[in-house]
Amino acid sequence: MMERVDIAGWRFQIPDRDRMDEALLGQVLEALDGKLGAPFRRSRHATTWKVRVADPRNIFVKQLDAPRSVISRAKATSRAKRSVHVLRISRKLRRFGLEAPQVLLIGTNRESGNEVVVTSEAPGFMVTRWMNPAYHTELVLRRAILGKLGSEIARLHRSGFIHGDLTPYNVFATADDPIIITFIDNEGTERTSQINVGRARNRMRNLMQLGHFDIQGVSRTDKLRVFMSYADGMDLSPKVKRRSLRKLIAMIARRRDRDAALNTRAIQPAMIAQDRAVRG
Repeated sequence: MMERVDIAGWRFQIPDRDRMDEALLGQVLEALDGKLGAPFRRSRHATTWKVRVADPRNIFVKQLDAPRSVISRAKATSRAKRSVHVLRISRKLRRFGLEAPQVLLIGTNRESGNEVVVTSEAPGFMVTRWMNPAYHTELVLRRAILGKLGSEIARLHRSGFIHGDLTPYNVFATADDPIIITFIDNEGTERTSQINVGRARNRMRNLMQLGHFDIQGVSRTDKLRVFMSYADGMDLSPKVKRRSLRKLIAMIARRRDRDAALNTRAIQPAMIAQDRAVRG
């Protein structure tokens, strides 16, 4: 049973009290009140603050906006709260030996309906940072990270998981031996049954999400390395591998055409991707 704390209009649930003391809880409240400066990241439906703490490492406070539309509110009533889902799916990922940030706190604001998820900092750096030429990552390490990324996505999929938003900005890597790959932002991550009819397409969609971005220092050959490592991890036959690659290329092309039609590009806003400051 998780400990519950009602404070300042929030109802918090604490999975592990030893990792969330009163001082840290106070910092979470200050972040949510906007007292710790500008957000680290702002997306359409969430705001994230990076809170610097000494132990065990920095934490991230992510406020999930309450559903606004009638349809969104209706859907929300028929499923678990998003914060609860993140806690559950993160635990499942780790049970399968996959890396996800430790969830330290979840909560709901009883007045606004906003939710919050507080997680530990993921080890290492964004994959995008390792690839960026400005950081002079050695070629051997770059290729090792790309290969590990492909094999870990394969392991994610073999374990039945589909990531909700598998962009390069939601994957972290270390330079350790072995390299550690961590999947973050798991609000939309799900585990499906082996007979799920949309599972194969959702796997390809994950690869498309990863591959359609323009990343500094990442070539088509680099992207192919990720795919080949993935295909080997999925034990695809040469015929299926070729067919899957053609399908993926077509999916990426359609996504790029859509982005062009909307006059957008597959790049992360500067507010989100200050790579030199990004660790988790």
